[in-house]
Amino acid sequence: MLELGKKTISSHPILDKEIGTTNDKGDKTIAMDIEMENVLVAYIKENNIPADIFSEEIGTIKFHNNAKYLIAFDPLDGSTNYKIGKNIYPYGLLIAIYDNTKPKLKDVIVSGAIEFTKDLSWYFIDGQTFDKNNQPINLKKDWNISKSTPFFLDTYYKQGYELYRPLAEKIFIRNIGSTIGNLSYVLSNIAAGIGGVCMRPEEIGAIYSLIKGAGGITVNHNGEDIGNNKFSPNDTHQIIAGSKNVVNYAIDSLKKNNYS
Repeated sequence: MLELGKKTISSHPILDKEIGTTNDKGDKTIAMDIEMENVLVAYIKENNIPADIFSEEIGTIKFHNNAKYLIAFDPLDGSTNYKIGKNIYPYGLLIAIYDNTKPKLKDVIVSGAIEFTKDLSWYFIDGQTFDKNNQPINLKKDWNISKSTPFFLDTYYKQGYELYRPLAEKIFIRNIGSTIGNLSYVLSNIAAGIGGVCMRPEEIGAIYSLIKGAGGITVNHNGEDIGNNKFSPNDTHQIIAGSKNVVNYAIDSLKKNNYS
């Protein structure tokens, strides 16, 4: 599915026209959002994969009478980056496959992410995260914590901006404008972690599994592993994720500022 997404992006002209609808996040839907979604849904149906489907734009699709899995994906994460970035800003595809139709986040059995701008991709299987060359990914464990330690936090929402503001005095807060972009820096060991106040259901399974499979942790703002969170099309998740020592430092800092 990652390769199919890559082929779809490369074989079409820029499909950046708004089509008159918005998704649940409030973003304007563009033509490539729908094109990618249609291609991936068609692939699942044509191969009769016994799964329910959840996607950002179309929501939940139940097409198989004996569904055993749930496939959740964000067909074009970073739509604004795609639209205005001229292939400089990162955008991509996030996919997670769960081993049942009413899963918890820890029930991801395979997942993947591809960042189209730099042709970077990763996949999670059998508890380990690998890059596109099938090399295992291991997050750096000994980040020095200082004002130059890069940490990518989603400040799209005002709540996130206010919540994470105190951390800017302690570590280097950045945001590249897409979840896939922020994730790519963590999996490339360029950044120590990522965070968000409203990580969406089509994104969270891939984030959770890929970071955990690389030896990192993904917790809520109280420092609790989110693996037992139930997947729901209606729920978002607060997360801090990445290398353990920096994530724990960020959580402790939030608690001290009474922002958790």
